Amino acid sequence: MSYNLNVKNITSEEWLLTNCKEHSLYILSIRANTEKQLRDKLKKNGKYNDEIINKTIEFLKKHHYIDDIEFTKRFIELNKHNYSKNAIKNKLYIKGVSRSILDEAFTYNDDETEEETCKKLLLKKYPTYYEEKDNMDNQKKQKVLMFLIRKGFLYDTVKKVMKEFID
Repeated sequence: MSYNLNVKNITSEEWLLTNCKEHSLYILSIRANTEKQLRDKLKKNGKYNDEIINKTIEFLKKHHYIDDIEFTKRFIELNKHNYSKNAIKNKLYIKGVSRSILDEAFTYNDDETEEETCKKLLLKKYPTYYEEKDNMDNQKKQKVLMFLIRKGFLYDTVKKVMKEFID
């Protein structure tokens, strides 16, 4: 980024644009954001108008500082062992990732089924589940069930996975 060091010749719009770019880079240095998240943070600041924000976003995209597709792929990779695909899609949608990007990213990352993920998560949280399954009371079973449902798995999937271990 080139700076105009002659302060007398810089316009207020140029100053705002430079300031907005620097502020955006600071935000992105703390944590990766989607385009929508960054746009919302800049609007919330109140100093920048839509034109300045749009120019800043264009600059950041041009230099690959924000890329919703890469953000989505990284997010899926980091969370695929802890949440269901549906839960991950919802989290990303809330962050402003479009449905088309989500569909593309999930076809790219289709390496294990929901049931396999659910089983792995169950055994990660309750490693002694095999030994305790015969002596487990209904309250403990309910606790396991709710844990997996909170992770975004469908009730039928959870019951199917737990049934393998309960029967």
